[in-house]
Formats: sequence, structure tokens, C-alpha cells
Amino acid sequence: MKLRFLLWAVFLIMACGSAGQQQQTETASTFPIKLGTFGGTRETGVNDLFIHSPWEPHTYAQMTFPEHCWGVNLPNTSHDSDPPAASSWRISADSSEALMENIPREGVLFRASARADSMAVGLRIEIENNTELPVKDIRTLVCFKPDDTINTPSRSDGMTAFRDTCHRQTYFSFSGQRVQLHEETTFNGDYPPGVDETNARTMVVWGINLDGRPDIRSIKDVGWWYLDDHPGRVVEELASPALIAIRSSEDSTRWLGLIWEPASVLFCNPRNPCFHSDPAIDDCPPGGTTSAEGVLLFHQGSFEQLVDRALAWRASINSAKGNNQ
Repeated sequence: MKLRFLLWAVFLIMACGSAGQQQQTETASTFPIKLGTFGGTRETGVNDLFIHSPWEPHTYAQMTFPEHCWGVNLPNTSHDSDPPAASSWRISADSSEALMENIPREGVLFRASARADSMAVGLRIEIENNTELPVKDIRTLVCFKPDDTINTPSRSDGMTAFRDTCHRQTYFSFSGQRVQLHEETTFNGDYPPGVDETNARTMVVWGINLDGRPDIRSIKDVGWWYLDDHPGRVVEELASPALIAIRSSEDSTRWLGLIWEPASVLFCNPRNPCFHSDPAIDDCPPGGTTSAEGVLLFHQGSFEQLVDRALAWRASINSAKGNNQ
């Protein structure tokens, strides 16, 4: 836990220093980011964490954290529940921290946590393996929805300006340049059945491979989703860093950015609509612990400044871990 707070403190120092060197365009007042969750019980979305906007605190995004997490010797920690279940999230008294724990099997502990700070929410997934078997080939999906989910209208308390149902507001960084998903990306291959150039913008779930990481289509557990008759397809461009960014439809200087370190893939589903920067969690030997760090960035300024914040955060994580990435 001390290491985690050290990582976050280093990131804040670096991010603030970077911001001081840039001419930020923010003029409106912001509010403390608050965390929450749902009441009652649900059959789906039982891992939903609510993240309130610092710009309009009566609105919030939903993060299904995790949507799924499974692997060899690791039964799925899923957002689906039968029978319906209450939320497992424990929210701190000041709504700035959240913790969720699950025991997917005896001797294995799954832990997700979130910590809100100024214009950012730090995220962490940790798996403790107190068994004699390795936990490996871990696959994790973390689903971020600024507004309500598929086939439902916008909710009055949703962050509706970030509801992108046609890839018009979704961007990533490729070779140091801002790239708009679909509009400025390259695809070589066949669309799923029933999809062509006239409806691809609203029907295809675009995946984005990451520079230096395996092609997501080569990973059997999740790669099937981008092949054959499934809705996903992968663009040719490689993202670096592993940041997926959504621009507000009401204010071009407002952005949401999600990044994990390490990460496995980016993707955007316009039919949900939802956004993913999914973590890549290393294998965990018997008696060991494995983890990944993430951050949700609320940003007022340019896309380039948002990328700088993401890079500063990534550098702080790797520096604290003794990596040079």
C-alpha cells in the first residue's frame, strides 16, 4: 500500500510540473472527484464503480472494474451475477477511495482499488496467489461507459457529452500524432457480415493494437472477438502510449483519457457505447502477487497535453518499479 501511494505522489508531482510549463486552457471551476456505486442488487454490472465528473458533479461515468478477469487457475471475476448481487465496492467516508475484493477460488484473492485526486482517478488491480499452482494467462477487461449502456437512452446524470456512438470523438496517439478512430485509421480485411462502408462507423468495434505488445488477434482467449463473424476488427495503426481518449461533443478542450501500464489492447464499441484500455497482468507464481496500474484522466486542454500527462504518469509508474520504459 505504501508503494501505491508513492507511485501516485510521484505522478502528481510530475503532472503538476508538466502542467505548469504548459498554457492550460481551463477556465471553469472544477470540483473534487467523488466515487460511488449502486444500491440494491443487479444481475449485470455488479462491479460498476461510479466516477463523478469534476466539471459537473451531478453527472457520473460507470466503470465496470473489472468486466471480466480470468486465467489458468483463475476463475472469472465477472460483472454478471446469478442470483442478483449487491455491489462489492467499499467506498471511503469522503468518497475519494474505493476497494473491491473477491475470492475467485480458495487461496486466490482478486483486489481492485481506485483513488480520486485532482482531475484523475488512480486504478489498481492486484492478484494474490496463496496456492501451490501458478496463476497465468490472465485476461482482464475494464469497461468504461461515460453514459448509459447499450439500447438505452442517455441518462440525465450521465456524462452525455462523451457518449460516442460513431467513433467521431475517440482518438489515440500513433507515431506521435493524434489519430481519430475510424476516420483517420487504416483497415485491411473484410467487415463482419451485414457491415459495409455505409454503416461501419456505428457497427464495428474497432480494436487498436499497442506498439511493442502482441497482436490481440493472436491471443486465443480474446482474439476471437476480432475475427470471422464477430463485431470486432483491428486497425493497422499501433497506439503508443496505451491511451484511449474521448473528446467532449460540447467543449473541444475537455477530454477523458484511460490508460493502463502494462496494457494489452485499446478498443471502442460504439454500440454500447464503451471504451477500453485493458490491463495486461503478468503471471503469478505460487505464493506471489501480480498487479497492473491504471489511471482515468480528466483533462482540460489539448490532446497533446493529455498525452504528456499520460506519459508522465507512465514514467512515474515504471520509475518507481525500477523499469526504464
